[in-house]
Amino acid sequence: MKVYATRDSVHPGDDCDAPHATTIDVPGEISVTAAVEKILASRYLASISGGNATWSVVSSIPVAVVAQQWAAPRYYHLYDGLDKLDIAAGTLRLHFNYHAQVDPEIVYRIFWGMRLRAV
Repeated sequence: MKVYATRDSVHPGDDCDAPHATTIDVPGEISVTAAVEKILASRYLASISGGNATWSVVSSIPVAVVAQQWAAPRYYHLYDGLDKLDIAAGTLRLHFNYHAQVDPEIVYRIFWGMRLRAV
């Protein structure tokens, strides 16, 4: 399956090619964790000096928080299937929001209880 990803800019000089789009192939059945891991392994996300960049990964719903200082992403298990994710024409669409150097634990907790639609 194809994965289309975009990310926020980390500073004004980074804006020249925003939204920083990339497309990757993930073999076999789609796994959101496999897609995020492959994107992270490609060094797609900008790193910042000081090593404390925080990112949230979304696809219509919160997927994970990635922190430059963490060894691995922390995933949300708020979705119960691919039907809630942003998938168009067989392509999973992910966006990485940049939260500067905000404590990733705070970002994780904020998204944990967030409701994105009216009940």
